[in-house]
Amino acid sequence: MPVTSPAQPSFVDFVTPADWAALATAGQLRRLPAGRVLFLQEATEREVLVLLSGSVKVFRTEMNGHQSLIGIRLGGDLIGEMAALNGTPRSAGVAVLRRVEARLLSAEQFNALITVRGLDRALHKYHSARVRESDEQRVEIALLPVRQRLARTLLRLAHREADGGNRAVLDLGLPQDALGQLIGASRNAVVAELTLLRKAGMLRTEHRRMYLTDLARLAEIAYKFS
Repeated sequence: MPVTSPAQPSFVDFVTPADWAALATAGQLRRLPAGRVLFLQEATEREVLVLLSGSVKVFRTEMNGHQSLIGIRLGGDLIGEMAALNGTPRSAGVAVLRRVEARLLSAEQFNALITVRGLDRALHKYHSARVRESDEQRVEIALLPVRQRLARTLLRLAHREADGGNRAVLDLGLPQDALGQLIGASRNAVVAELTLLRKAGMLRTEHRRMYLTDLARLAEIAYKFS
């Protein structure tokens, strides 16, 4: 069965290779280690990061100190573009999960590139895709069992083989409790489901890294009610 499960949208999906190359060579190169906090919630600086590789987590901290995971961003994504476009404080914090290589652009550099290369429509499509994905995830948390939510999230975030094969790698540096936050489940529930998927031969795990070994079967679990 062909694997048709959707991958998480990235900005690179909405622009031409030439446009992405312009963004990926602008500004200053930054190499940032795991654990590094990139942006603070409510901060007013307006720099933009163009992620070339690695992974980061986006999180919100509430008044009571509780921290909630909003999403994961990967190579091909933009970080901080809304603050640069609108001049508003940052709505969430961002920290590195897996070592990141990125280009750091000032708001002026970023806005000039968007204008000169005519990327306003691409930005709109990117943000619309993000909103649609967030809506879908809220519905999943409300309606679907943990196993199905987990399977969908693994498929969205996995890096597929270039030849479109039946295997993929999930190398985000994401701990299991954070994965639970992402799908609205407890760490124990995530561990139990991962164990079952492992025993069924659909994945194998290392320290904060997963190898999805049967995407077709995982997609059957993820979308069996669709």
